[in-house]
Amino acid sequence: MSGVPTPWKGYDDIVVGASITGHGRTITEADVLMYTALTTGFHQPIHTDLEYVRTRTGFAERLLPGPAIISYSIGLLGGTLVYRDITVAFAGLDNVRAKTPVFAGDTITPVATVASKRLTSNPERGLVTLSIEVKKATGETAMTYEYMLMVTVLS
Repeated sequence: MSGVPTPWKGYDDIVVGASITGHGRTITEADVLMYTALTTGFHQPIHTDLEYVRTRTGFAERLLPGPAIISYSIGLLGGTLVYRDITVAFAGLDNVRAKTPVFAGDTITPVATVASKRLTSNPERGLVTLSIEVKKATGETAMTYEYMLMVTVLS
């Protein structure tokens, strides 16, 4: 899809192979630090201690935690409103792969491709799998994962 994507009205509107590009977001130092402050498990020195990062990792800046990349990318895709009116529930997350780190100053943009869809045992529900690639402005892929949504079937 190019330009402003058309919101899906139901399961039948979803075409396997169709792509949606989310909005871009430039990550700030505050994003890195706020995420680590909000999630107790991410008080790791690679996210919080700049001197540790510079002397122990070879990186010049703190890394954005991987789960934050997922959170931001899902939010940036949701901001397109493509699946807002048909989403029933989050159904899963699979095959998460970090490809290259994200730092403050990097701009990320998620691209979702409809990988598959299937009906559930409930005739009013379907499952859609989106293959997500989070791209940096440099063209590098920061992360890939599969995001599954339960959606409404309007037949």
